Amino acid sequence: MNRADIGGPHRDSPLKILFIDPHSAFVTWGSGLVQYGCDWQVVRTDDSRAALTLLSETSFDAVIVAALSSFEREIGILRQVASVKPKTARILLSPVLSAVNLAKALDVVHRNIFQGSSVEEIVSSVEQTVMVTRQLYRDKVVRSFAAFRQLPSPPAIYHELSRALSSDRTGTRDISAIVERDPALAARILRLVNSSYFALSRHISNLNEAVTLLGVRTVRGLALAGHLNAHYPEAAAWKIFSFEMMSQRALCVARLAQEICGPYGKGQALKDQAFLAGLLLDIGMLMLAAEQGQGYLKVIKYAAHKQLPLHIVERMAYGVTHAELGAYLLNMWNLAPQVVEAVLLHHEPDEAVGDSFAPLSAAHIADALLPSVGNEFDLDLSATLSGNYVERINARQYLPSWKMVANGYRLRMRESERVRSA
Repeated sequence: MNRADIGGPHRDSPLKILFIDPHSAFVTWGSGLVQYGCDWQVVRTDDSRAALTLLSETSFDAVIVAALSSFEREIGILRQVASVKPKTARILLSPVLSAVNLAKALDVVHRNIFQGSSVEEIVSSVEQTVMVTRQLYRDKVVRSFAAFRQLPSPPAIYHELSRALSSDRTGTRDISAIVERDPALAARILRLVNSSYFALSRHISNLNEAVTLLGVRTVRGLALAGHLNAHYPEAAAWKIFSFEMMSQRALCVARLAQEICGPYGKGQALKDQAFLAGLLLDIGMLMLAAEQGQGYLKVIKYAAHKQLPLHIVERMAYGVTHAELGAYLLNMWNLAPQVVEAVLLHHEPDEAVGDSFAPLSAAHIADALLPSVGNEFDLDLSATLSGNYVERINARQYLPSWKMVANGYRLRMRESERVRSA
């Protein structure tokens, strides 16, 4: 899909930006864009209430909020933006944030731009954010999603864990207490932490210790993935690929995506989002397999016969891809926007704008480096590594070491399949 196709006729018109500047610190910001040659239509205001009223009455492509000293208030403004106009891109302009505040911000905003970024970086970030938002809400995606007969609701425990994460007073014992109320999730966490995927030297039987080792956001991701897998069980007549093996592979992708983040040293928030994106990359594939059944079988069969990527044939057949459907569901559940972006573009990372390493980068590379889940037609269901994208984010030098790590997960996947078929 070309960028010009995203958003239809509006793509050729200047972006409309609402810039909320509570401290009046960026009065000349718009003139800097003009000097750069940017033709955005920028409305700047220091009155957040007036801005929200204007937003409810007028369409904007993006809302940028400047957060200089009152982080919680500005994040609150962006939460209100999400409630009033969920299709509008949400961007935070801030100083470098603490790890805690960055994690909070990335649960709300589509993009966090740091004060002091060049005009070029700002323009690139805003345009990418708008592009992804427009692609997510393409009419065909919205209509296709509405045609699904039974859509899952987000699990209550996910909301509980999210609320706990937003509190500075929450500890691992509080999280463990929440998890204990869901015995299936508690059992899944203990089984996972003791599996070969974590290769610990001793057995862990204490849930609180398991939560500490995994991390709270990983636990929240597992709760979400488990809920989705339960909602889309494998039908008895489905023989193309194993839903269980797809879930096991997703865990490998998630873990590898976390490790791929290592050289970039951007903190735990990036690793947490990369893990969640890797875990949920192909949920749209399970949605189509569970809902379309024999129709999706024909799509897979055609892709294998013509040796075409599955997502290309999906778009030919349905007008949408499994990546778009999965991203739309996760966006509807208010997952972190960069996780949604990673799911949306993991087969087409070249469609992303900019050259920064992001959750999309980790998820795309991890998915491409691991073998596809086995299937009846021997069709490669994983992403194809984009050399251009790897070059663009300046990651080529890390590929050899990432491939070595991926090989370890490849062996674990092979062992898991051997045990399952025994």
